[in-house]
Amino acid sequence: MTINDDDYFYKITEELIPIIHKTDKILIIQRRELDQFKKTGGDKYLISSKYIDMFLHKEDPSKQIEIAYDLLRINRGRYDFISMACNFNLAITLENISPKLAMQFVSAAIKYDEKLEGKYYLGHLYHIKGRIYYNEKAYASAMHNFNKALLSFRNDHQHNNTIYIASMYNNFGLTYSKLNKIKEAHKETERGISILQNKGNLSREEIDFLHIMKGNSGFYLYKLKNYPAAEKLLLEEFEYYKNKESFCSESIVSSQRLFDLYLATHQKEKQNQIIDYLIKTEPKLKNTHSRIVANEVIQEYYVSTNNYTPLKAVSEKLIGLNHSYYDENKRNVKKISDLLNNQIIRNNKEKDDYKAYQQKRKNLLFIIFILIVFGVFGIILYNIKKHNKREKELLKNNGKILEQNNEFQKEKIKNLLQSLNLKIDTEKAFLEYLKKNKKINGDNDSEQILKELFLKVNNLIQIDRRSYDLIIEGNIENKLFLEKLSVLCPTLTNTELKFCTYYRMNLSSKEISSLENTTNGTIRVYKTKIKSKLKLNKEDDLSCFLNNI
Repeated sequence: MTINDDDYFYKITEELIPIIHKTDKILIIQRRELDQFKKTGGDKYLISSKYIDMFLHKEDPSKQIEIAYDLLRINRGRYDFISMACNFNLAITLENISPKLAMQFVSAAIKYDEKLEGKYYLGHLYHIKGRIYYNEKAYASAMHNFNKALLSFRNDHQHNNTIYIASMYNNFGLTYSKLNKIKEAHKETERGISILQNKGNLSREEIDFLHIMKGNSGFYLYKLKNYPAAEKLLLEEFEYYKNKESFCSESIVSSQRLFDLYLATHQKEKQNQIIDYLIKTEPKLKNTHSRIVANEVIQEYYVSTNNYTPLKAVSEKLIGLNHSYYDENKRNVKKISDLLNNQIIRNNKEKDDYKAYQQKRKNLLFIIFILIVFGVFGIILYNIKKHNKREKELLKNNGKILEQNNEFQKEKIKNLLQSLNLKIDTEKAFLEYLKKNKKINGDNDSEQILKELFLKVNNLIQIDRRSYDLIIEGNIENKLFLEKLSVLCPTLTNTELKFCTYYRMNLSSKEISSLENTTNGTIRVYKTKIKSKLKLNKEDDLSCFLNNI
């Protein structure tokens, strides 16, 4: 079974996701793609090897931006999956640094995925878009995109999206919480928890996320003042995360929530336990923001206990941490900003270089075109002269042929009319013989009259045959005439069209009435109707008009 190129890149992605933390295995796949490039020279494999760099440098935002822009340049819009993936990565990287730019990138990625019939990451893209709106406090737009993400995950029957479906209900809860709709927030979060719990046989990632949702649910219960149920869920989250180094941020958040609950319920002993944990854990934290949160909880504790000496020390530490956090963000923003500016400058330079190359190419092509035009013009002039000479000869010959043809057509009509008149005279004689036969009683005279009648009938047959041949000869021409006349005047009836063929042959009303077995008056009425439909005046020659069609 063959797969298209976009599916090829997606298959590589599915290979990489399970080994996302195993650099050695990722490098093996990258070497495989590079070997294919060396073997075939196909750009597809060069692009796929570069695409794998995104997974090798997933923790380095600057490198992600550099790789994404390089990939977009190499790809040049050939593979929609790559264009989509690059815009997706840029959106995630810039989500917290430049939401406006991130929104542009995620919107572009959505367009590419929709072009691919939404078969890859549409749900995740709507999730990111909703998250950007959420961070910008545009909660209605955030909810709209979370709903679109949920629909996309539900409609994707090829993958197990249980965790992503549950995460959308968690996002609904977070959004409702920001809107101060705590009951709705708790209800939506509980739906997400039920989805994962009902699945059974959860993966490590699903178990981790389940505890995050339980912590959120406990926080909403705390806000609803259901303290026993809130404490149970918050403690479960705290106990799960507190000894996991990779979840330090989560453990600090759950500590803060528990401290607030114990403060509200005046459980001083449990407050002390949380503070002891934070004092012990804070120096080990690598994330400056997590250290600030931890120290803010400790500061709040010292304020509540009126312990001024350690309060002063914590406050000073917080000032230093906030400065450090500000400097870190400033450096990161400057680094990313410089990188983006360099990429824009590089792109513009490449565009200018390409435009200059295109202009040179156009100039060269224009010169070649002018030379070709002159050459072709000379050949055309020669052929025109030759053609004109031949045309004059053809026109001269055609004029003679047309003149002969017109004469021939006139002769045909004349012969047809003569045949018609002869037929009329013969039919009259035929009737006279019939009358004569009634008056005669002798057998000898009757036999003679029958012989003469036989000759007359035979004569009529011969006249009809000759007329039929003439009619057949003109049938094709007559058909074309009727088609043109029908287009010119669609209101003409079939009978009127048939009469037009008679008038075109300049037959008299008497001759037409004989052919149609009707009266001269009827024929004249038809002629008047036809002239009226053709918008001809009374004095206009109908036969002349019809012959000019």
